Amino acid sequence: MSDKYKSPALSLNWLQYRYLWFDGYGRYGMSLLRELLYAGVDVQASHVLNGELPGWIRNLTGMDWSRLTMNVMPPYEMQALPTRQWCLTMYEDSSVPDTFIEAANAMCERVIVPCEMNATGFRERGLRETTPIDVIGGGVDVREFPVRTPVEDNFDRPYIFLAHGDRGLRKGWDIVYQAFYLAFGDNRDVRLVIKARPNFFETLGIVGIGKRDKRVSFWLEDVRSMADVFAQVDCFVFPSRGEGWGLPPREAACMGLPVIATRFGGLEDGIDNWAIPIENFTLRRSSLLTDNGQWALADIDEVARHMKWCYDNREVAAAKGREAAKWLRDNQSWEKSASRLLTLMEQYG
Repeated sequence: MSDKYKSPALSLNWLQYRYLWFDGYGRYGMSLLRELLYAGVDVQASHVLNGELPGWIRNLTGMDWSRLTMNVMPPYEMQALPTRQWCLTMYEDSSVPDTFIEAANAMCERVIVPCEMNATGFRERGLRETTPIDVIGGGVDVREFPVRTPVEDNFDRPYIFLAHGDRGLRKGWDIVYQAFYLAFGDNRDVRLVIKARPNFFETLGIVGIGKRDKRVSFWLEDVRSMADVFAQVDCFVFPSRGEGWGLPPREAACMGLPVIATRFGGLEDGIDNWAIPIENFTLRRSSLLTDNGQWALADIDEVARHMKWCYDNREVAAAKGREAAKWLRDNQSWEKSASRLLTLMEQYG
């Protein structure tokens, strides 16, 4: 991080409800926290459950409650604490649940979200006017997701597409699956990998899918870094129905993969620079627990056209991916995100 943001005078408590690398909040929060430490911020980090301790035991944790406290979690996970509390949170459809609003109004001095859709959702659902809400986008870890070298773009083999199967249908693997057959029929020079968690079939009840076609395979395990997955495919297709930010497609693009993604929600930020946007989608009521919340259902024909274009124009698509990687490094790194948060802390913390 540049010397401009070396701010050792700043101090902060950092509370998360998950510190898991394969969890969205976990990756998001830990990546941002690491950049704050690089910047010289004096951070005391702990788990949100500390807030449930009796006060006299809570004092034994060593947390300094005179500091500003950042909560990285849904607001309803926050605890009433003797400190000024900000909440860094997000949601995956166009609205937010009442539980978010009730907790934010009760405990938050300031709310930070990664996209304008979330800011609008909080206001429309009733976040009190006296509570500021700021939009600070997330980032990519340029160390964890290095750009693939051109020699790795070896297309003397079947072209491999990747879809994301975590979180049920929200990330659009089902759309990719249908678009794959629409675009390629029985073409044997193409493959589809669906990356999901170990309980994927059990959760969705689709045991038979893919077994009839050896071109389709499932990567069913948790991985420490998706970089291991991205390194083995040629294009990431992410017709997500809704994202608060959207780490996976940006991380794929950070490695130089061409990415196809929906122009909606958190994915909209800079999408023309790091992805091939899916422009045609229908807004449908989401399956999340929000009133009037909407998701974007991507047009399968358009997804298929983009997939076919990447297949037919492999070198051009690969070059587009490398351009996206450069743009993300210059504009949406975690360093940039931390710098914006530090500026906010310097003004109001």
